[in-house]
Amino acid sequence: MRLNFSHIRYIAIALTMISCNDDLTFNQTDKDNQIVVHAMAEVGKNLRVNFKQSERITEDTLNNPIGGVAVELYVNEAPTESTYSDGLGNAIFNYNVQSGDSLRLKMNKPSFSPVTTQTIVPNSIGILQFDTTNKRASVQGLRVSFYDQPQEENYYQISLKGARWYYQLDPNTGLRTDSILSFEDIQMTSVNRLFFSDNNIVNNRQNFELLNDMIFNGKNFVLDIDVSRFQLAEQYDRSAVKSLHMELKNIGQDYYNFLATLSLNRPVYGGPFSISSQVPTNISGGYGIFAAYSTDVATITIE
Repeated sequence: MRLNFSHIRYIAIALTMISCNDDLTFNQTDKDNQIVVHAMAEVGKNLRVNFKQSERITEDTLNNPIGGVAVELYVNEAPTESTYSDGLGNAIFNYNVQSGDSLRLKMNKPSFSPVTTQTIVPNSIGILQFDTTNKRASVQGLRVSFYDQPQEENYYQISLKGARWYYQLDPNTGLRTDSILSFEDIQMTSVNRLFFSDNNIVNNRQNFELLNDMIFNGKNFVLDIDVSRFQLAEQYDRSAVKSLHMELKNIGQDYYNFLATLSLNRPVYGGPFSISSQVPTNISGGYGIFAAYSTDVATITIE
C-alpha cells in the first residue's frame, strides 16, 4: 500500500498535537493513591520528612500534603524515635544525622499502603581550596578542590551562589528606597571538561552539577570553573555580588541516581523531545526519595 505525502503530513500534525497537549487524561487506579515521601538526612541536622499524596499525574500532585502519618525511625537497626506528620505533611525528628549511620523509616496511615525506606549517610567531605583564578584573560575563573576518600564510591553535587543586595525602587522617581540581601544561583561552566559532569546537558536548566569519583577515586580533585556568563557587576536594581558561596555535597547513590535521571528530562521541560526516563526511587510501597548527604560550604568575599 502506498501512502502519499499529504497523508503523512496530516499524521505528523496529529501526532504533534497529541504530544503537546497538556490536558491528557489518565485513568487512575488504586495504586496511584500512594504516599510520596521526601526525606532529607543532612549530616549535623535533624532528620526531616515530608509526605504528599500521589492522587493526580500532574504538577498539582505535590500540593496535597498528608498529615497524621505515623513514622518510626531506626538508626543502625535500633528503634530510635517515632512521631507523626503535621497538617502540612512535615515530620521532624530530634535525631541529629551522623555520617556512616544506617537509617530506616517505617510509615503508616489508614487508607494508604505501608511505606518503608532506608539509606546510609555518606561521610563528610571538606572543600580544600576555593579561590579566584585568572588562567585565561577573558574568563572569570574559580577553582575548587577536595579530597575524595579512597576505596569507596562517592557521589557529589556541586552548586555556586552569589550574595547581593536587591533594591526596591520608587515607581515614580526610580530612586532606591530599600534593599534585601538575596542569594542567586550562578551558572557554572567547567574548564577541565574531562570530569564535568554527569548532568551537564546543553540547556539543562539546573542550578547544580553532579560528579562521581570513577576517574579520581582516592585523589585530590581540582575543578576550574568559568562564571563569565553571570553578571557579577552592579546593575540598576541590584548591587554587585558581595560574596560567592561554593557548596559541596557528598550524596548517597540513591539520591545521585534520582537527580541524574531527573536531569535527562529537563532540557525541554518534559516536551515531546525529552529523553524518556523512569525516575528511580528508594521508597518501597510509595514514591519519592530518601536523600542522605553531607554539606560543606566555602566562601569568597568580593571587595
